[in-house]
Amino acid sequence: MTNVKVGVFLSECGGQLQETLNLESLVEFTKEIPDVVMVERNSEFWRGRGLKKIVDAVERGIINRVVVSEASPKLYGLKIIRAVEKAGLNPYLVEVIDLNGYCAIPHSDAPEEATEKAKAMLLAAIEKAKLMEPIEEREFQVIKSALVIGGGVAGIQAAMDLAELGFNVFLIEKTPFLGGLASKAGKFFPTDDCAVCIQSPTKSIRTITSTSRKCIYRSGFTELPNLRIFTNSKIVKVEGEPGNWRVTIEKKPRFVNELKCISCGVCTTICPVEVPDEYNANLTKRKAIYMNIPCVYPPVYVIDPQACKFNECAKCVDACPTSAIELNQRMEYFTINVGCIIVATGFREFNPNVISEYHYGEYPDVITNLELARMLDDLGPTNGKIIRLSNRKPAKKILMIQCVGSRDRRYNSYCSGICCMISLKHAILIKEADPTIDVTICYIDIRTTGRGHENYYEKARMLGVKFIKGRPAEVTFDPESGKIMVDVEDALLGRLLRLEADLVVLATAMIPAEETHELAETLGLELDKDGFFKEYNAKLRPTETKVRGIYICGGATFPKDVPTTSLHAHSAAVKAAKFMITGKITKDLRVAVVDESLCGDCEFCTAACPYGAISLVPT
Repeated sequence: MTNVKVGVFLSECGGQLQETLNLESLVEFTKEIPDVVMVERNSEFWRGRGLKKIVDAVERGIINRVVVSEASPKLYGLKIIRAVEKAGLNPYLVEVIDLNGYCAIPHSDAPEEATEKAKAMLLAAIEKAKLMEPIEEREFQVIKSALVIGGGVAGIQAAMDLAELGFNVFLIEKTPFLGGLASKAGKFFPTDDCAVCIQSPTKSIRTITSTSRKCIYRSGFTELPNLRIFTNSKIVKVEGEPGNWRVTIEKKPRFVNELKCISCGVCTTICPVEVPDEYNANLTKRKAIYMNIPCVYPPVYVIDPQACKFNECAKCVDACPTSAIELNQRMEYFTINVGCIIVATGFREFNPNVISEYHYGEYPDVITNLELARMLDDLGPTNGKIIRLSNRKPAKKILMIQCVGSRDRRYNSYCSGICCMISLKHAILIKEADPTIDVTICYIDIRTTGRGHENYYEKARMLGVKFIKGRPAEVTFDPESGKIMVDVEDALLGRLLRLEADLVVLATAMIPAEETHELAETLGLELDKDGFFKEYNAKLRPTETKVRGIYICGGATFPKDVPTTSLHAHSAAVKAAKFMITGKITKDLRVAVVDESLCGDCEFCTAACPYGAISLVPT
């Protein structure tokens, strides 16, 4: 090992550091540490004159180890390391620490203690730097194929972008059909486009004319030869490394041959089993063999194994004109190799059953926004008519309650972001269809932050939608009138109101998709405090994760409307393409080494490693 010459560079973080820390004391302390040959102070060291000082010292051979105190080491530290590497020093001989984030800010009320802590951190970093050795790097090939998990708005958009760029793409959707939650929305705000095409991306590319409006669900992306779609499938295991992931996929049986089914529907007419239809928010029934209507991908029926009697019945087998029903299908497992992964698993509606004061699930005329969306759909369970579920009569008074399960510390403290606009959309659609219907929205704050959203709010007011600022205390049922009664305090007028309604609609929170936690563990990703996938840097790298080569987008990171989701998916696809396009990845060859004399075979390390890189080998 050559003589160690450590250079220490203390960033003042634009003057923030010296408000708490005694920098003069830190400099004098650092100069006394053995093998430290250079100590510098500057406003910042990640750019400009500060960075030039580090580079000059390395190029002139004054130092061969670098310790830098700089804010945001993950962001600015990388710039410093790259500059030092260009100057001729191995990048693994650089240590970047954050005295601002760990000392100055959290201990601003105790300057002396903060300074002592900073000295301890500096000493530890310097001693670590002395022990550092150069680490070599090697280039590995990147497989030019991608896996997209989730077949909703974000997943379809990201998969299509990558496929059109020439990469091989595997799109995985855990349900039998593509579309996700958005396919049930009826229409999208603020343009009131229909959501039907979300489930029908099969229109031929050749029939798309230059005058057609661009729609990702009708752009013929399923005809792309380098795109493979697996529905009714999920990820069960991920191995390997960035650029070369080995992914094991579990594909559930459809019990219907996708190549033989012609979507004639004969099987449903003869099927004797009826169960609640989850696509229509359980407002109607479907058969044990079914297909979402009016149009879906794939356009193939599927059998619900929880409802079907299989060989006890088998009427559909005899009725099918193409012999497409295959009741002997079994679970399939297969492995694919991909270079990168995009997670686009979306979000779901919060179940308000737990909010006892609103009696959801007890009073049939208390429903959610999703149930109302299915009612408003002309092709939905009520053919576009708003009815009371208790007696099937038209609803003439509708009251909407915002922030049900969100902005509430008992359940979810965050604002879901899109619920206000969803309620405004529904209110406008109702008033446009029948101006005589009374629509009232009880809100905490109406949040219309997107392009055209404020105009949408003004349109609702012009159509006669009423707004009451206040969260209802309780929803009750009056047996004499047969009406729902809602108690709410109008915060603007300072009075208590008792409102009568035929139908109460709960604007529920949006929460992470089911099995998000399990998928995060499988992929080695972090979740935020609300259970959504956590970005590497929410401001500057919002679609990247801590695992190189794995990206996130859409509602998997937080609830989003369709335009924002689509934009997020574009970003993730570009990042993934950038990662794969060079065809190679540079990796260092550092590995952890086990001291066998101290190992107690406890296997804690194998359980803790998020990458599954450690295994216990019997000796």
